[in-house]
Formats: sequence, structure tokens, C-alpha cells
Amino acid sequence: MKIVVTGGSGLTGRHVVEDLVAQGHEVINADHTPPQKALTPYRLVNMEDLGQVVGCFQGAEAVVHLAAIPRPVFHTNDVVFRTNIMATYNALEAAATLGIKRFIYASSVSVLGYPFYYRYFAPQYIPIDENHPSQPQDPYALSKYLGEEIAKAFTRRCDMTVVSLRLVWIHTPESFKEQLSPMWDDPSAGASNLWSYIDGRDVAQACRLSLQADLKGHHAYFIAAPNTFMKTPTADLVKKFYPGTELQPGMKDYQAVVSSARAEKELGFRAQYTWEMYYQN
Repeated sequence: MKIVVTGGSGLTGRHVVEDLVAQGHEVINADHTPPQKALTPYRLVNMEDLGQVVGCFQGAEAVVHLAAIPRPVFHTNDVVFRTNIMATYNALEAAATLGIKRFIYASSVSVLGYPFYYRYFAPQYIPIDENHPSQPQDPYALSKYLGEEIAKAFTRRCDMTVVSLRLVWIHTPESFKEQLSPMWDDPSAGASNLWSYIDGRDVAQACRLSLQADLKGHHAYFIAAPNTFMKTPTADLVKKFYPGTELQPGMKDYQAVVSSARAEKELGFRAQYTWEMYYQN
């Protein structure tokens, strides 16, 4: 299959490109930044320019859309929102124009409203699934939430299947040790991220499975590791930082706050990498 990966030069994109190439797919990396390692043909593209996107997608059978400003930190709010919305709209418009039938959208756990909220709020229940209400406040969360709405519109408009992967905080073994393990002694630092993480290689797995799944229309899935990145039991974390949130019965000691059960059932996804593996060697 010929697949365009937007944002293929990024941290997550590199994993996705490597995985798809290993599976024998023909991959085009579409990004505004050249890759560090050239595994596939690279195309310099401004995702806010529809003409460039259409030209880049010519001949593709599927798109994995990862390109986005990943957090509302280094850009003004309007830039984050406009860039992400236009990139997503243009990618879907180009796919529709060219008759591309399968589109994978890198959505985010941020559709819930975490972690960049302005006003604190607690989840209604844990573990969180796809039925949990979305309450975005910041421009990044809003762009991801509306990105899914745009995707739904295109599945109503044409014969396209869109899979929105609601990714939690993406890490490598190196970034985990640098950024997340220090939070073992400071659980408050990870509360807004719901102590959730996913290895970049498992994101690649989720993308690959989404390309293959027998689905029609729009489908959204949370993608997370099965455990939190903490050494404190999940119930203790929730009771301290989100008092009043309902803990559903049967939860395991270190079970993830965000559930990937639907992705496991419908995509066959199961995370292969957990943080404990980073410390085995």
C-alpha cells in the first residue's frame, strides 16, 4: 500500500514510518522538516496550503495524519488552533478530492480537556473510555476535538473511513527516564496528564492496525499503556488528586486511568512496551 505520513519527521512520525516500511508499505514522509534518517522519499509541504497537500497526496491509497503543533506552549493560542485545524482540514479535503479511502488521524487524549486546562476539573469516572464527556478548554485540545468533528463530516460526505487515535503522552525509553520517572516522587506533576503514557512504537502499531481494520465511517479510540507511569496505586492517586471521581469496580493496582479496551476489541491493539521494560537492561 502507498501511504503518506504527514509529520513523518517528528518523534512519533519516525516510529510510524519505520514500522510501515518494515511491513513492506511504500511510504512518503510529508513534513516541513527533513527527517534525521531518510528511510523513505521525503516531500517538503506546508499543510496549511491545500494545493501543496493535494500534490503531495497524489497516488496515495491511505494517509496517516500526524502533523500538528503538539502543545499550546511555544506558540500563541491562535497559531496553535489555526495551524492544527487547517492542517487537518486540508489533509481530509485532499484525501476526499483524490478518492483516498483510509485516513488515520492523530487525535489526542486532550479531547477530554487534559492536560492543558485553564480551570481544574475532575474526570467523571475512571478508567476513562470513549463514552466519557469531552471538555476542552485550551486551543490544542479544542483543535483535536474539532479535528474529530471535521473527520466525521468527511465520512458523511464521501466513502472514506477515518480512525481517530486519541493518543496519550508519547514517550521513548530515553524521554521516559528524563521526564516521567522524576514524577515518582511528585505525583502532582503528572496529575494533569492522568499519569498516562504510550511508547512511540505502540503508536506505530496502532496506526498499522487502523490501516488494516475492517471499519466504515468514523471511529475513535484511546491509545494508552495498560498501566500508569507511577509506582503509586492508581486508586490512591485518584482519591488524592481527583476526589469525588468514581472508581469503577475491578480496577487493578496500577491500571491505566485511560482505557484502551475498545481499541483492543476492535483493532486488536495491545501495548507491547511498558515503562518497566525500560529498566530491565
